[in-house]
Amino acid sequence: MIALGYACLDHRFWVEQFPPARPRTRATSHRTAIGGPAAVGAVAVVRLGGAASLVARVGDDMEGARLAALLGQEGVDVGHVRAFTGAQTPASAILVTPDGDRHIFAHHGEGLPEADDWVAPDLVERADVVLLDHTWPAGATGLAERARRRGLPVVLDLHRATETAWRLASLATHVIGDQELAAGGGGVERTLAAIRRAGAWGAVTLGAAGIAFDGGHMAAALVQARDTTGAGDVLHGAFALGLAEGRSESEALGFASAAATEHCRQGAVPRRADVDRAVGVRASTETT
Repeated sequence: MIALGYACLDHRFWVEQFPPARPRTRATSHRTAIGGPAAVGAVAVVRLGGAASLVARVGDDMEGARLAALLGQEGVDVGHVRAFTGAQTPASAILVTPDGDRHIFAHHGEGLPEADDWVAPDLVERADVVLLDHTWPAGATGLAERARRRGLPVVLDLHRATETAWRLASLATHVIGDQELAAGGGGVERTLAAIRRAGAWGAVTLGAAGIAFDGGHMAAALVQARDTTGAGDVLHGAFALGLAEGRSESEALGFASAAATEHCRQGAVPRRADVDRAVGVRASTETT
């Protein structure tokens, strides 16, 4: 899989409550982690047994070096992650409450160029599927066009109903939105209809209410969440991997939903064995 888009360095703090009762309060835990839809999607693919290359822009700073190192440790190909001189790497501070909910304070970096002329034109020749987000329109447009010419599935993570985002949707084969997209698009059914008009198969994730998609609805498995940060990104990566493995959309979505659920339960991107076990448990529950 080729993933193109946003990569950032997350600083996650687990806190007893938010907002805090006092101006200064103690976090119960902290870790630095990979963040961003494309980056987390790539990690998910590797942890679930696939291979992934990430195309992303970072700064030539300590955060960028740390992010590239973390991605490399996960087995993601970072040969197409470019550090730009004088630019600042995107970073986020994330406060996680005991129920697994999160509050994200994101800085999208500075000095990251929009041009995609440095992206290798033959990158899609080595791919079975492409995963995009809408944060870098020029890069996403160029890669999507090349992927479509090759007949590859192009999965787009979409959560803002902007003109630019819908132009990207018209280049995708599969679009997965969320509650934010549905709220800005007049509701779930209207959003799914808009995705169909763009020429793509569509789904909208609804948190604990499950997933609405072309042709049906998928219930969410209820678990005690440790951290929901990045669950949607894991879902997108797992869905793309499912397509690359030859699954139908509904089968890939079921696999992806199980991966996202395990991510919430563990507070980390799950491994393939954990997801396969969860899929088996869900299947046996549905047949009893």
